[in-house]
Amino acid sequence: MAKHPPHDDDPIAEKFPGLSSDKPIKSISVERPLDSDKKTVIESNLDGPNGDDSTRPTGSTSSTARAKSRATKPAREPQQLQPAADQQTVLELPPSPEHRKARRRKVWTITAIIVLVVVTGGWALLYFSPILAIEEISHEGLDLVAESEAEERTAVLAGTPLPQVNDRNVTELFADTPAVDDVTVRAEPPHGLVVIVNEHTPVAMSPKGKQYVVFSESGIELAEIPSQRAQEFDLPVVASASDVVDQEVFDTITEVLGSLPDDLREEVRAASGASIDSIELELSSGKTVMWGNNEQAQKKIQVLEALLGLDEDQAAEISEYDVSAPDFPVTR
Repeated sequence: MAKHPPHDDDPIAEKFPGLSSDKPIKSISVERPLDSDKKTVIESNLDGPNGDDSTRPTGSTSSTARAKSRATKPAREPQQLQPAADQQTVLELPPSPEHRKARRRKVWTITAIIVLVVVTGGWALLYFSPILAIEEISHEGLDLVAESEAEERTAVLAGTPLPQVNDRNVTELFADTPAVDDVTVRAEPPHGLVVIVNEHTPVAMSPKGKQYVVFSESGIELAEIPSQRAQEFDLPVVASASDVVDQEVFDTITEVLGSLPDDLREEVRAASGASIDSIELELSSGKTVMWGNNEQAQKKIQVLEALLGLDEDQAAEISEYDVSAPDFPVTR
């Protein structure tokens, strides 16, 4: 590199004697990296236009020097820009079918619990509240049981909230009444209760002094009723229980009467029997039926109904129907 003496009028040389013409002019460039506050200082030699570097102003950087500095400086790795925390955009994916199903199940569970709590609370309020206290009690289905007896037994229900009354606990009030099979109740809010008494079906009655004893098909004594009411029932009359020496015979009579259909039993006026194999029925027409025992009852009923269906001319000559052997019926 060519060297030339420094000019006398060079103010830089005067001010900085250490800068001689034989020394290359050095330039310092300062760069601030984008991602750092540290300064990078690059030193480079600058030459003048004719190989003389004295004409270059101190502190300037030639394009060649900048090229060298870029070539020598390691390339910075590309930085991934991160958005600010308050400017980040989050993309929410739609929920999966399993997630939607679990969410629906949770909603339904919560709803069911709320409804259950409300219903339970409301029912508990009505169950113990006097708002629905019973004040009026009426009865239905009373034939064998007297109205006065039913009123006496159900009087304890007065003042009880309607929700506390059910079929079972009212039936227990009639537990020692043989005529009652069971009891059903019907609430008539706000203060009414209807007691429906379901009685056993009577199939026969027997005179007992001035009254009649009504029996079920199993021979159980259901009730004692006045003779006037007994006529309303129009039941077959059997001998008094005290007149039947053998209780088995009496039970067989009631079983026979209980096996008859309602329309046929209504035609029976009386029943009797010397033994369990010789049960005899007296019809309202005055004719008799030799029934025998209670075996093959359904076949005997079919045969008897067929015989009673004969035309008037044939029936006029018959006074007795014998169906004790239903395969070989006899008329007399």
